[in-house]
Amino acid sequence: MSPFYTVGGEITKMKELKAHKQDLFTPGLNGSKAYRIPTLLTTDEGTVIAANDARIVDQRDNPNKINITIRRSFDNGQTWGDLQTVVEFPGDDLSSPAAIDSSLLQDEETGTIWLLYSHTPGGIGLWNSEEGVGFDENGDRLLFDWQKARYVLKDDGSVLNAKGEKTEYTVNEKGYVTKGNKTVGHIYEKFDELNQDLLYESPTTFLQVIKSEDDGETWSKPMELNTQVKEEWMRFLGTGPGIGIQLKKGEHKGRLVYPVYFSNSVRFMSCTVIYSDDNGATWKRADSPNDNRTITLESNSAKDLGVSARNHELTESQVVELSDGTLALYMRNHFGNGQIARAVSHDGGVTWENFEFVEELLNPVCQVSVINYTQESDEQDTLIFCGPRSETERENGVVLLSEDGGKTWPHAKVLESGSFVYSCLTVLENGEIGVLYETECDDEGRIKSVYASFTLDDLKA
Repeated sequence: MSPFYTVGGEITKMKELKAHKQDLFTPGLNGSKAYRIPTLLTTDEGTVIAANDARIVDQRDNPNKINITIRRSFDNGQTWGDLQTVVEFPGDDLSSPAAIDSSLLQDEETGTIWLLYSHTPGGIGLWNSEEGVGFDENGDRLLFDWQKARYVLKDDGSVLNAKGEKTEYTVNEKGYVTKGNKTVGHIYEKFDELNQDLLYESPTTFLQVIKSEDDGETWSKPMELNTQVKEEWMRFLGTGPGIGIQLKKGEHKGRLVYPVYFSNSVRFMSCTVIYSDDNGATWKRADSPNDNRTITLESNSAKDLGVSARNHELTESQVVELSDGTLALYMRNHFGNGQIARAVSHDGGVTWENFEFVEELLNPVCQVSVINYTQESDEQDTLIFCGPRSETERENGVVLLSEDGGKTWPHAKVLESGSFVYSCLTVLENGEIGVLYETECDDEGRIKSVYASFTLDDLKA
């Protein structure tokens, strides 16, 4: 396919971007059926960490058996180490629990690398995730039996019933349930009303995070964030995905910021960010650009009202900090106009304003990547954007460059003609730009993640 694109009704042609490419996550690697959702981070040590979902038995989203995996490079992406599985739950089929949609962030003050993702128990995904946090008012995990009677899991592994009485159940660190002296399964299994022995975790989405203190070589156990950032009326809560950022300017300098999105009781989705001012010890959820947004509905008829409202959904997003401390959030949206949406924050991401659609950033309702490349010698903010350049199809992957903080995007090059899905950009230690992106690799529609690198001069040429 030649790199022609329709922009404002006119056919234009972009030059190909000179980039070195190599397949990094491919179907069949380490026995996984497929890989998806690219994440890419350059650490303070210069190590490049690439992450992908290992979708073990099928390429689809959850419900599915999905692990979080990484590969590391110590030479700016020229060569890569073996696959590391950093998050995995028990199970081996489509009804298994999942860890999905990773997002990386490094705290430059402590060196800690954070990896955020969503966990769902067996049989649960975005659309059937139920309302709830999954924990009680004391922060103890809720469990349910085959009759959906409520139990509480304590830190020592003991299980209390609704009356606060200790039961014959215990649960170990990996989630396996013992009833009396018999192991009867694990709490992450798909709910089965015929199984009268097992206890299950709440059928909702759990936002979890792991961390590494040694440049990604080893990782902590999962830590739960639902009690801090999720509300009882929320169903789904997921990551950007891609990367988070640490603020470098103003009164909120040092703040960790992660893009997320969520669904409410009627499954309407909105994006926001979560943030930490104490190096990841605690987290808060910010307002959404959908809060206080002026919404105009095309129709208020009984037939069309719901459809019109859905046009205002905001889902996967990425955030950048500008030189004056302003945050800009670039959002996948469902308005149907084939453009990325943008909002800004002047209080470190807590509230958002100036919602708009960016005509130059075409998008077919798909995740994109955007980073701030600005160097100390730059007079204005240099932003790099990557995504599919089409109003309707996930195809024609391009990289765009703005040298005025996103006001205009005069430089654009073709990265991948044809199929192009999710992507993630990073600035390498040598000053080049790395990108991990998805493209179909066969007639069956299977997706691979390709790593590419290029220079700023390549993008401007």
